[in-house]
Amino acid sequence: MGRRTCEKCWACSLLTTIEARKLHDAAEGGDGCWNDSVCHSRRSYYRKGRGDRVRRQPQLEEVIVPIPIVSFVVLHTYVEKPRQPHDEIVIHAMCAELWVGEKPIALTQPQHTFGLPPRLVKDYARQLLEALYQQYGNGRRGGFERFAREEQHAISQCPIRPCSYHAEHLRFVETGGDR
Repeated sequence: MGRRTCEKCWACSLLTTIEARKLHDAAEGGDGCWNDSVCHSRRSYYRKGRGDRVRRQPQLEEVIVPIPIVSFVVLHTYVEKPRQPHDEIVIHAMCAELWVGEKPIALTQPQHTFGLPPRLVKDYARQLLEALYQQYGNGRRGGFERFAREEQHAISQCPIRPCSYHAEHLRFVETGGDR
């Protein structure tokens, strides 16, 4: 049995190196848990998973069997900390991405969902699936019944502007700029 996932390190791996150092390096005013000799490889491990370490040179001849091309939808969520299924954690923003086989075909516009009750966030996620089905389903429901997986991103990676997390609209007011 492997080691348990360190939630703090997992959340840190979602940040850029500059953000992570600011948050965790004592020299930059962080909480002091940053360790140059450990953090780089640990952040890489959490980002990439065990896949690279598990793959080995094949000992036997490989037979390639093509798989059928299928449609699937990936849900992208922007959260403050890693969430587990059925958690009541606030989802800051979300969008959905449609893939057909190995190619991304469409991406819904990211929308802020913070402040919405969990029921409405779930309804919005269903609406994302339905919108992609209406546009690209061609009458076949396969691949549009549920999300194939959920990709979680840190709030700092939220692509929507203006955003309450980034607060760029407040910096404009602080500098005394004209509107």
